[in-house]
Amino acid sequence: MVGLTWQLIFTLEFLDRFPYPIENLIIGIAIWLAYTADRILDSRNLEKDLPHSSRHQFHHQFQTQIGCLWILTLGLNVVLIARFTSAAQIKWGVLCSFFVFLYLLNSQKNFRAVRAIPKEAQAGLIFAFGVSLACWSSAPPKIVFSLFTATLVTGVLFSINCAAVAYRERQLDEAQVFFAWTSNRVTTLTPIAFALALEFTLILAMLYFQLVSTFITSCLLSSTSCLAIAIIANQRHNENQTRNRNMPLTRAPEIRDLLADLSLILSPATLVALRFYHG
Repeated sequence: MVGLTWQLIFTLEFLDRFPYPIENLIIGIAIWLAYTADRILDSRNLEKDLPHSSRHQFHHQFQTQIGCLWILTLGLNVVLIARFTSAAQIKWGVLCSFFVFLYLLNSQKNFRAVRAIPKEAQAGLIFAFGVSLACWSSAPPKIVFSLFTATLVTGVLFSINCAAVAYRERQLDEAQVFFAWTSNRVTTLTPIAFALALEFTLILAMLYFQLVSTFITSCLLSSTSCLAIAIIANQRHNENQTRNRNMPLTRAPEIRDLLADLSLILSPATLVALRFYHG
């Protein structure tokens, strides 16, 4: 839903139209393929005797079935892309797929040069590029800089969301030796606070210099504000809980874990609705 929401925002902003249904279908499948591939690769060597998330447990338990479904879904998406997309769209899609491949490879192998960039930043920037693909393939030269700026700032927002998830799951990642920005360090929320400050600064700069319209800056500003509130709420909840030294082996998701993702959906979706309600 996050990907489809922001694809809607980008196409409204830069192409002045709704995404075509086939665009939503292709990008939705592509997001699922990338997410599932990451989970399958992580869960291959899951240490079930150590703390882990329920989603890793699920992908580990059903990795054969999910792998077969993944291959079939990949084939379907290839057919859809070949049948319904232009050469320019395929070119940009291949570039994005290449970045996804590098990300997946890097998350499993220790490439120091690439790992200098936190995994969460890589994921956020690639995700932002993916949801803006429909615009890149048909963007006239006069909007390329605005599109690049909006994609970059949106990528920072997505990266903060990924970093917040990694912070909540830092004990699980440490137990399973998963690659994350929290790995091998004493972790606090300070880097996320700095990233939020940077995001607000970038958004206000975009607004001040009129690099993009107020619509997308409003979406970014509202989402960043809601994300900051969600992060603070989660942190206070954790502080108020009694520390549990006997961590359960499998951690099930909680409703509050969805707050970060909802902050990237509800506020911009509301602004989209208001835009069309007021004409």
